[in-house]
Amino acid sequence: MGKRFKDKDVFEKKMNEYMVDTTVVVDMLRGDKHAKAFLEKFPEISIVTVAEIIQGCRDKVALRAVERTCEILQQIKINGEISYLAIDLLKKYHLSHGLLFLDALIAATCITRKNILVTQNLKDFKFITGLQVISQKEAFATS
Repeated sequence: MGKRFKDKDVFEKKMNEYMVDTTVVVDMLRGDKHAKAFLEKFPEISIVTVAEIIQGCRDKVALRAVERTCEILQQIKINGEISYLAIDLLKKYHLSHGLLFLDALIAATCITRKNILVTQNLKDFKFITGLQVISQKEAFATS
């Protein structure tokens, strides 16, 4: 796959590049060739995605596979701007749309960095003003 970004603190504002949600990485781990090709071209993930994938591990073998995968992806860390925006998004959308904290962090990261979020779970994000979101299927077809 791409370059290693392990332990690199990455936070740059980038215009209209993709950041993938957990669903894309999970699909790649399950052997989806489209997800793998997309991540090779657009390797940005939120540190929240790393945490979600680790939580999904059922044993040490799965954990090692996740660690190997995540170390070659560009992990975008959370900073103060992202944190405060995530809280604002929760205040605005938690009661009305059921927005969860980890999804708010992912959305805030994309908004702050001007990324387009690629996800299978459009329903979890489509209502957020200022967030550009696209389905995995559509992103894979156009990349």
